[in-house]
Amino acid sequence: MSVQRLLFDDLPESEPVRKPRRARASATGAAPSTMAAQVAVDVVREAAPLPRAAAMAASVVTLPLAPPTPPPPPPAFDPAALSNAELRALVQALPDQRLAHLLIEAARELKRRAVPDSGDTDGEDGEGATEPNPALLRAARQAVGELSGEDF
Repeated sequence: MSVQRLLFDDLPESEPVRKPRRARASATGAAPSTMAAQVAVDVVREAAPLPRAAAMAASVVTLPLAPPTPPPPPPAFDPAALSNAELRALVQALPDQRLAHLLIEAARELKRRAVPDSGDTDGEDGEGATEPNPALLRAARQAVGELSGEDF
């Protein structure tokens, strides 16, 4: 039997040859050897994108450390501060049931304030009831006239 020799058995064994490192063009002062180095940029019109690590760091820094303060509460509703046009628009926006309830409550309060009860007086002599408020009486007459259709 004959032994067949392998193709690469006869090659001499040697260590791989290392190529010497090239010095950088800026260090040696030599002319650049690549095409990219020969191209010059005149104007940059847009910002270069940030690397991912820098973008993540920037987004983390901009987060607030404490929750934002809530906005101040709106001022309390003061019907006396509304103009006649605003009051009229407010009443016109009410549904009929709420308007009826508002009218009844307003009439009761007007009656209570215009002619106070005799039990409310704390007079020492027990004199009669105090005089009714003329402005409230005039408003009551005007409300009755508006509802009845008569002009007073």
